[in-house]
Amino acid sequence: MSISLYDLVKEAQENIQAMQKLIDLFEPKLKKTLFLTRYEEREDLSQELKYTLIRYILRYNPDSVPGFWELKKSIENQMNELHNS
Repeated sequence: MSISLYDLVKEAQENIQAMQKLIDLFEPKLKKTLFLTRYEEREDLSQELKYTLIRYILRYNPDSVPGFWELKKSIENQMNELHNS
């Protein structure tokens, strides 16, 4: 059975094994990004990226993500404010 990213993030906020699964899930992207840096900086950057990923996972509230119409209205309001300034 495959678990969704949404469920994995919610679980990772309370379970270290789920957090490790998320880190493992993003590991290929992290490694690909690290190839763009100098070799001697890769290990430090790898640790920093994983630390940042963990911080975002712990702070993220998947239930607060707006739906399409809420997002559309928010963008329209921002555009109106820019044009009215």
